[in-house]
Amino acid sequence: MLFSAHAQLMKEPTVDSEKRASFMINAPVAKEVKLINLSDEMALGAKEYNFEKNSDGIWTLTTNPCRPGMHYFEISIDGAKVTYPGSGHYFGWGRWTSMIEIPDDQLDFYLPKKVPHGEVRQHFYYSTTTQTTRKCLIYTPPGYDKNVDQKYPVLYLQHGAGESELGWTMQGKANFIMDNLLAEGKAMPFIIVMDNGYAPRPGAKNQLSPGGADNLFADLLTKELIPMIDSAYRTLSDQKNRAIAGLSMGAGQALRIGFEHPELFGSVATFSGGGKSNFEIETDYNGIFKDAIQFNNSYRLFFIGCGTLEPMYPGMKAMFESLKEHGIHAAFSAPVGSHEWQVWRMHLYDFAQLVFK
Repeated sequence: MLFSAHAQLMKEPTVDSEKRASFMINAPVAKEVKLINLSDEMALGAKEYNFEKNSDGIWTLTTNPCRPGMHYFEISIDGAKVTYPGSGHYFGWGRWTSMIEIPDDQLDFYLPKKVPHGEVRQHFYYSTTTQTTRKCLIYTPPGYDKNVDQKYPVLYLQHGAGESELGWTMQGKANFIMDNLLAEGKAMPFIIVMDNGYAPRPGAKNQLSPGGADNLFADLLTKELIPMIDSAYRTLSDQKNRAIAGLSMGAGQALRIGFEHPELFGSVATFSGGGKSNFEIETDYNGIFKDAIQFNNSYRLFFIGCGTLEPMYPGMKAMFESLKEHGIHAAFSAPVGSHEWQVWRMHLYDFAQLVFK
């Protein structure tokens, strides 16, 4: 009630040719209106902005030039934090949050195009691990329902902290990325499974703890989700045709689960997370990289992604170079950007062209 009584949206945000975003809010009795950038400072040109009020009680704001991509933000009206109704709302930061898409004149691989489209299906199931009914999203390639004799590899793709199973389709545009790659013949068709990385132990006090003994996601994935997907969908269920990847928190989950279960996963990918700042090839990750021949016999691909503006970038790059020098089958994706969806879209775009080939 606070927002509707105190402030009324005038129009959705606009973005000009210089990538400056403009906002307008009708809040005649408000004393202060701010935009708070929830991404890194340069994503929207500054960490926060003050709106200016005219004599009619209309508050307006035009930002500095923004970096292309999709960025989280919120509005503060006299200290009350609210979403901006004119923008899309996405689940991030543990809540529904405003985001704005700043177009990239150089990239269109994640935009919907006039190509055959796959489907994003909702799959509800009861989990004995969490003793709750859960939902995962399943991307099936174009023609899945027509090519009834064809079986497909499977990628298990995880979101980041504070996000959900919705992230990779709503923010990441994973389905459009795959549709476009397939239409261009740049990737093999495969199924993508996107589940919620929070799988709290029944009775756990902190239901949103990403790690520790109270998050049973590894058990849920390996003991419930994989068998369920293999029985409900036409999958190639052998190890070489199954991969796991994730961003940030999900990257840590992908590394831990993927490397602990070489019998289940033939490819592992980390996007902006899970790396070691001072990587020791002999001992880190329980020494899995120590024997390059053994690793390469177990895994077809280890993929590392990191934005060039992320603090972890030097360490991740050094880790990749060490692995390549050691003879590990590894690939590296380093687009310009920070800890943000534009970077992770690029990681998926690059990874999808390598995995299962």
